[in-house]
Amino acid sequence: MPEDSGAPHHAFDPGQPVSPFVGRADVIARIHQHLTSAAVSCAFTIVGRRRAGRTALLEHIRHRFDDTFVWAFPDMAAVTDERRWLAALYQAGKDAASARGLSVHRLPRWPDEKPADEQRAWLTGTGLPELFELIRPQRRLVWVIDGVEPLAEAVARGEHPADLGAWMSQLIGPQLGMIFTAHLDQEGALVRLAPLVQPDYTARLLALTLHETGDLLNMGRDAADPELVTTLHGLTGGLPEWTLKAALAVHAQSHGEAYRVEHLRTVRPALAAEAAPYFKQVWEHLSGDEQAVVAALAYLRFERPDAALRGEDVEAWLADSDYPLDLTAVYAVLRRLDFVEVIDNTPNQVRMRAGLFESWVRERVKPAQLRKAGGAIEARPPDPATVRGLAILLLVLLAALLIAAAVNQPSTGPDEVVPTVTLGR
Repeated sequence: MPEDSGAPHHAFDPGQPVSPFVGRADVIARIHQHLTSAAVSCAFTIVGRRRAGRTALLEHIRHRFDDTFVWAFPDMAAVTDERRWLAALYQAGKDAASARGLSVHRLPRWPDEKPADEQRAWLTGTGLPELFELIRPQRRLVWVIDGVEPLAEAVARGEHPADLGAWMSQLIGPQLGMIFTAHLDQEGALVRLAPLVQPDYTARLLALTLHETGDLLNMGRDAADPELVTTLHGLTGGLPEWTLKAALAVHAQSHGEAYRVEHLRTVRPALAAEAAPYFKQVWEHLSGDEQAVVAALAYLRFERPDAALRGEDVEAWLADSDYPLDLTAVYAVLRRLDFVEVIDNTPNQVRMRAGLFESWVRERVKPAQLRKAGGAIEARPPDPATVRGLAILLLVLLAALLIAAAVNQPSTGPDEVVPTVTLGR
């Protein structure tokens, strides 16, 4: 099992060298087993949506695993040329050994003058064996490629031989492992690197669970308020980056007090403004049908906050717009949106995951913008002049109502108490 190197766990202290991290225990265990197994001959690949925490996971395991792993990072600027890429693999190993204080000047010089096929043979028969001897038999070199898609694209363009994946997989052994990451949408393109990349040795990073959100808050204050945990998780949908940002904002707002929901309400406007560019990108990556369904869910939740919404509700809402979808199409879209974690689609109800995104949609997408013939729906920021105009109009109406109430108020005796506010039930 992975060993804990004693990295700090109080993630909310800005002076800490390691970012806060929760969850992913099953993926971490799989990675450790993979890197210590003599039976594997492929890389371990981590896929996830944008900002799912792939880089954070790599950083976490580097601090959590013991020093028998020597982490090396090949220069991805070299992927467009096979000879440069082979040199980058060797140089990454040398740099990693040098960072450990080892005497890399004893290693043989890279044969830059040789053709690519001879460089492959040299790396396999001379370069790597010498490097493994230098780092000692008990250690394992690990090539880490955070964003392996450019390598797959280079193979597709013919800048590397089609057998690159097969050749690199043959290098894996007792003293060499590999970890890759990729965006979820590009997972299919990684077939170009087979058998180096294999589905059975691929893990997908999902959003944080409610329990993991509580664990994160507990890093700053023990026993976080369950209401705060639920509210914060509903606001961010468990998206790792925004869950962390919300937790840090609550921590700063609390000024040493116990975390409360009021702290989250106070920081929500600033958090929403910071998250707006991210949600704009999420919106723009959705198809027209997906945008329409998301808009329907955002407005339905506002109109019927306590309702358990279903696909039939989405179909009915869209039927009144210029973007009607039949029920079969609605459910197909819901399945896709659930897969990319924009919504939660359960047998009992369907809802948007992140309250921040739900609010973003209502603020920028109006029902009148739903036009099926126009394809994707443009999300427009609220017009400041319109907002100011509406605010002035509301103030005028409120003043008129107060004046009318005062004029129509029945007269009373000197001892009769008249309520100044009428409380609703």
